[in-house]
Amino acid sequence: MIENMNKALIMKNIDGKVLISCFKKGTEVVLSHVDELNALNVFPVPDGDTGSNMASAMLEACKNLDALESNRRDLQSVLDAIESGTLLGARGNSGVILSQIFRGFKQGTKGKKSLKSEDFALALKSAREVAYNAVMKPVEGTMLTVVRVLSVDSEKYVTEDTAEFMEKLWKRSVQIVNDTPRYLKKLRDAGVVDSGAKGFSYIIEGFYRSLSGETTVNLNVENIGTSGIVKISQEDLKYLYCTEVMVKTTRDVDIDELRNYYSSIGDSLILVNSGGILKLHVHTNTPGLAIDKALEYGELYKSKIDNMKSQHHQIINIEENPVISKEKKNYGIIVVADGSGLESIFKSLGVDIVINGGQASNPSTAQIKESVESLNARNVLIFPNNANILMAANSVKEMVNGKKIFVVNTSTIQQGLAGIFAFNSQMNLLENERNLKEAISSVRSIEITQAVRDSQVQDINVKKDQYIGLLDGNLVASSEAIDETIFLTLEKAKVNEAEVITVFYGKDVDEEDANVIFKEIQIRYPSADIELYYGGQSYYHYLISVE
Repeated sequence: MIENMNKALIMKNIDGKVLISCFKKGTEVVLSHVDELNALNVFPVPDGDTGSNMASAMLEACKNLDALESNRRDLQSVLDAIESGTLLGARGNSGVILSQIFRGFKQGTKGKKSLKSEDFALALKSAREVAYNAVMKPVEGTMLTVVRVLSVDSEKYVTEDTAEFMEKLWKRSVQIVNDTPRYLKKLRDAGVVDSGAKGFSYIIEGFYRSLSGETTVNLNVENIGTSGIVKISQEDLKYLYCTEVMVKTTRDVDIDELRNYYSSIGDSLILVNSGGILKLHVHTNTPGLAIDKALEYGELYKSKIDNMKSQHHQIINIEENPVISKEKKNYGIIVVADGSGLESIFKSLGVDIVINGGQASNPSTAQIKESVESLNARNVLIFPNNANILMAANSVKEMVNGKKIFVVNTSTIQQGLAGIFAFNSQMNLLENERNLKEAISSVRSIEITQAVRDSQVQDINVKKDQYIGLLDGNLVASSEAIDETIFLTLEKAKVNEAEVITVFYGKDVDEEDANVIFKEIQIRYPSADIELYYGGQSYYHYLISVE
């Protein structure tokens, strides 16, 4: 009798309804460990968002599953809902890779109405292939490693009982996660396992728990951020004309004189003097005077004046109606940036849409897609400005028809600004691509923040809450004092050879403190043109561009 009862309890197949239960339980397990996953930094930088990114993808898919009508809960319809939902909800690399795993899994089940354990094992092979192909440079010791090893080992676990099969997969995934430091030195140095790998293991745990009879699901989403596209409100404009000028200089440029002059006639001032070119951007009511002043230093190369009052009304209308006018413009530009100051700077440089996001707050694929669709342009350039957003941005290419989308390979805000300055709306896409690559490669990016954990990176010992300096993403300095950290990092960047140093201070930095740093940089590097702007960014006290 007991033997017959055990046979009756064997879970043989996974159909659409069972898969819904498994997926939702997997989502619940991830949600319950979001803070833990976010805290698993492999670098002492406050960028922990893997848990939130994976949860965002899972929750979007759960919405799709809830929207399925009862007569459309067959296996393939459920997998379609999971595939589209995880992609649209994907944030950061971890979210996008996860979406590609589910995409590949679906492809591996083509024509199936239900899955036996051997079918599940076969689908894992397809998941591995699609996920690895989606990443330009796959890194072992990550979520990819878990799906790769499971796709091989799952053949050994095939059994009639899918719950037993899933239990073996889950236990093996835990072993793989614990082994991730063997692949990556930075995991060993930080004393952690890979967060994406552990998140994927939690999903498998949820599948196992569901197949074992835990069918009740509680999705508490309060701790998952959903930062969206910046909302634009009606406002009065103090200065009407956005004025941009490029001058081929014929004599030495007095940046201080120009800064004082333009500050007296406008705001949103940006001055760049590099390679014999003076570039000015200013909002003013007297664009003629702005241009005349620049011409004192050389010959006019290019100028542009826009009436911002007209532009402002157009931008507001985007939120009410995605189509601004019936005639498409040639280029539309989207950037991702965090901070009111950076947002203002990008918009003043002609950017159409600024998506609020960046470090530890990656926008979803759906948000980027919505922004692209709202632009009435033939060509759309996306500046992710963060390496963790590149995959989500690239995935939009396959989701939007009728527009040519070019994702600019910017990993920092500094690279994004350099790219925007180099962009020329009069050039074709190929010419712009060449110019953008050259401009981005000429910039060195410095980021100053505080460590969120004790760590050792190469020969640098870092204590929690110490200030750390990153140069092009690599940790090069740490100190108890922020000014010492800044100047140690500047030395590593060989700033003595720089022509332009631009400093953006964050929302938690006092303006007086920023000015002290600014003046000290001027004293130490008198040959460089040095600018200071309020960026308002989170997490990073200072962003410094060196050109």
